[in-house]
Amino acid sequence: MINALDHLPGLLARGAILLALAAWGGAFLSLLDGLNHFAPIWLLASLGAALACFLSGARGWAAYCLVAALAHGAIMAPEFLRPMFPRAAATSERTIRVVWLNTWMGSRPTEEVLHYLETSGADFVLVSELHDEGQEGFRRLRAAYPTMIRCERGHECNTMVFARRPALTRQTNTGLRASIGEFDVDGTRIRLIAAHLARPNPPAGQQREFQELSETIGDAPENVILAGDFNSTPWSFALRRFDEASGLERHTRALPTWPAQAWTRLRLPAIAPFLPIDHVYSGSRWRLVSLRRGPRTSSDHYPIEATFAAG
Repeated sequence: MINALDHLPGLLARGAILLALAAWGGAFLSLLDGLNHFAPIWLLASLGAALACFLSGARGWAAYCLVAALAHGAIMAPEFLRPMFPRAAATSERTIRVVWLNTWMGSRPTEEVLHYLETSGADFVLVSELHDEGQEGFRRLRAAYPTMIRCERGHECNTMVFARRPALTRQTNTGLRASIGEFDVDGTRIRLIAAHLARPNPPAGQQREFQELSETIGDAPENVILAGDFNSTPWSFALRRFDEASGLERHTRALPTWPAQAWTRLRLPAIAPFLPIDHVYSGSRWRLVSLRRGPRTSSDHYPIEATFAAG
């Protein structure tokens, strides 16, 4: 037993270094990039391993663990160091409020979710995993937001844009779980995109959807506001590549939105969200005034509430 404990610091250090190398391998192999969605956990685990090694007297192995922690920290650092444009001042004209929520409710949204959306006070509500099943709450939501744009890929395509004003154009068949509407806001055009991307494993599907979403945004992104469940954290190389390719600014900086309810089959309690996988972007013509995580509802995601002003 004592001999086994003597080997523990070395095992911890080797494991920490291997994990850090694999995480950086995500820059080249999308399969390994899946590790980076949990970069804060690996960072804390490496620090914990360093402390355990230090307390056992294995200071050399502790140093290796600290190197691994620095490697994970370096993956996370660009999210906190990236420049953000100054926020715009709120004005009475050409200011809009947008709410995004993955409702999680599949074909049967709860009244709590529907009530939140109905009373959110937003000009535009963008949602996913929502179906019209004739509920009273859904009818009230439609009454508050007469314009509804829903993508056309069968039952699985449950991404919608709700608006208080009529749409100038609609795009509902993009090949993605995405709905797009173009509107006029006091003489300024806005192109709203609600999207729900595939999970990162297997990675090929999500990589393809990132590419298709970039193509959908097109060469004139200045009027675009994009919100969605990207199933991708800002620690991943995949999301960073999309950020660069999209021509948009991502306004959600390390904002955790999942989980809001008990998660996994073990029904683990959702003490606090730890995965920032819902994101909001805009083009240069729509400047951010404010952004915050909304209240907990019966969904397993938290909503995002954002206000924009035309620039």
